[in-house]
Amino acid sequence: MTEQQIADVLDIELNELKKNQSVIAAYRAAIRKGRAKGEAEIRLVLYRRAKEGDTGAYRELLRREKKQGGD
Repeated sequence: MTEQQIADVLDIELNELKKNQSVIAAYRAAIRKGRAKGEAEIRLVLYRRAKEGDTGAYRELLRREKKQGGD
């Protein structure tokens, strides 16, 4: 999701946030942290499924790992 989409879901006026540097910085930090936590949860589930023999989960885990390495 984009910053704007997240702001819309949270019913936050993004343009108002952008007027205050410290507030927008905190908003962006919270988004980064939330995305990282979400990714960690997804990877944990994929790892557990891959350990049980789910080859689709294993492929997805590898794809995400490759994608992260390209950042």
